[in-house]
Amino acid sequence: MSSIRDLISDHDVALIRASGYFDEAWYVERYQDVKMLGMDPVEHYLWLGSRIGRSPSRNFSSPGYLSAHRDVRAAGIDPLVHYLQNGIAEGRTIYPVRDGSSSEKKLKCRRILVRRSENWDWARHEQTVQMLNELPLSRNEEKVSVIMPTYNRADMIAAAISSVLEQTHSNLELIVIDDGSTDRTAEILSEFDDPRIVFMRNKRRKGVSGARNTGLDTATGKWAFFLDADNVWDCRMVEFMLKHAAVSQTSAGYCAAKVHDENHETKFILYSDFDFESCLHENFVDLNCFFLRWSGRFREFRFDEDLKRLVDWDLILHVAACTRVVGIPFVGVDYYDGPADRITNMEYVGRGALQDLLKRVRERARPAILKCNTIMDSSAYRVAVHLHVYHPDLVPECLDYLGNIHFDFDLFVTSSLDEEHEVFRLIRAAHPRARIFYYPNAGADIGPFMELISTFKPYRLLLKIHTKRDVDPWGNAWRRGLLDPILGSAGLVDEIVARFQADEQLAMACSSEFYKHGVRNSIPASLDQLHGIARETNLHEHQDKDWAFVAGTMFWVRPQLFLRLATHMCQGEGYSTQFLRDGAIEHGLERALGLALWQQQDNRVALVTMDGEINEVGLGIGCSMEGVSQTMKRLHAQ
Repeated sequence: MSSIRDLISDHDVALIRASGYFDEAWYVERYQDVKMLGMDPVEHYLWLGSRIGRSPSRNFSSPGYLSAHRDVRAAGIDPLVHYLQNGIAEGRTIYPVRDGSSSEKKLKCRRILVRRSENWDWARHEQTVQMLNELPLSRNEEKVSVIMPTYNRADMIAAAISSVLEQTHSNLELIVIDDGSTDRTAEILSEFDDPRIVFMRNKRRKGVSGARNTGLDTATGKWAFFLDADNVWDCRMVEFMLKHAAVSQTSAGYCAAKVHDENHETKFILYSDFDFESCLHENFVDLNCFFLRWSGRFREFRFDEDLKRLVDWDLILHVAACTRVVGIPFVGVDYYDGPADRITNMEYVGRGALQDLLKRVRERARPAILKCNTIMDSSAYRVAVHLHVYHPDLVPECLDYLGNIHFDFDLFVTSSLDEEHEVFRLIRAAHPRARIFYYPNAGADIGPFMELISTFKPYRLLLKIHTKRDVDPWGNAWRRGLLDPILGSAGLVDEIVARFQADEQLAMACSSEFYKHGVRNSIPASLDQLHGIARETNLHEHQDKDWAFVAGTMFWVRPQLFLRLATHMCQGEGYSTQFLRDGAIEHGLERALGLALWQQQDNRVALVTMDGEINEVGLGIGCSMEGVSQTMKRLHAQ
């Protein structure tokens, strides 16, 4: 009778022992029968363990390897032996053992937001002031309406009114709505002799929303601004905000506020660059800092008079669902945050009721992103660029590629690097108005992308790129193969953008080399992830089609196509805390982005070669059947 030792190879035993992929203590502890048999763990694994689905260590799942690499399973080869002899050289993916609570931990990819700064970057404020001062632009021909509700603020309203009348932009009307004051407010107002003041008095109290809506109903300006009676503006507030609107081509925006107490001691500066998801979780835009265009569809916006609190947040979110909202780091408002007897706080709201209001505002805003049509003015025709930074050494190369965009665009940078990293100074030197957002290291480049889709909704066109690492043994073939076809020259960029402008059915432009057939270029684990996402987002009906995806996720795209996917991910559990080269939820999402194009089946894709030749095709046509590794090998050899 043959012994067990005769059934296994001495070479395989030595190979596994020296590999570092077999954890003897872990194997014996996990599989107690090995200890009872008194067998050598490596020999047990080669004799029986791998054949009954056991793994050699927590970092190498034998079932996962066989599921991902069906040729190995079909050949009946031991998974670890195959990986050590062939899989490493072939770039095969391995997976950790995924069981127990530790493997199920999820991490939200939610922006790390600082909205209250006690150590404000005054240098950035001064740079902003200098930039705005140097603009030769004058917009004094554009009339501004300032809405000021008040209730028993006789002791403070004079300073607020004076800060409006002393604006460097003089073409304005100040609409003061007295919501039933019982103090000397009317007497104070009578002391101002300026035809630009429109004084209105509610016979019965309407609350702050009703008072502001009365002002909006009366407003005759092209722009609407808001100032409460206990706050004051910098004298350049309106001038600078209109310049900001012109430079950024926005129809809604805001500045920073210096928040002080009743002793006029500064508490903090309230400001953060805008993204919808972060604002949905926690408001950082004060209405006294906010402005919006007051023409066309914008004149339909009103404050919700049924809300007792949070009305400014509610309005701003609904505006942001329809147009771009752009902040600027200029401290233009001196904001009083003293005792809570202001018009905005007059109706008492208990803690439980406040939580209900928070929930109500969020539940109203989320569907608005999906349902509300973008207001099609000049603001909507901006181009957004999303650059995700993980490998800082590749940022200069990405900036060089972005140099081929010769028109103005909005740059959004996301990263999990420390905000003091020198690479961000490099980015700001090249793009001073770049918006840099910090996220936990979750979901690779696609997690932050999903979080920003609601912010990208008002843009008609979006470019997504990231600092993709070199892949051995093919070096930069993957990154070059993705970037050259979409950013290879200024002429190519102009041609791609022109095609999008001319054709609403053009949904995406990407590398022809890496626009891959979905099923042929997906391991079972990634397809399993896709199936779950597709079921939950109503994309499953398209899975039987010849769908394709961009392997590497760099492309030009209509961001509205991803709204449903993004909403699902932003409300979901998050991303795995374990790094996987393939088969994780982000790899399922990568494929779901391609599947999402099928929501409009007459969409087309512009496939661009390495030489810049553009070929527009229908969905399911022209995608590459070649494996990603084979493509990189071929490009590397060129």
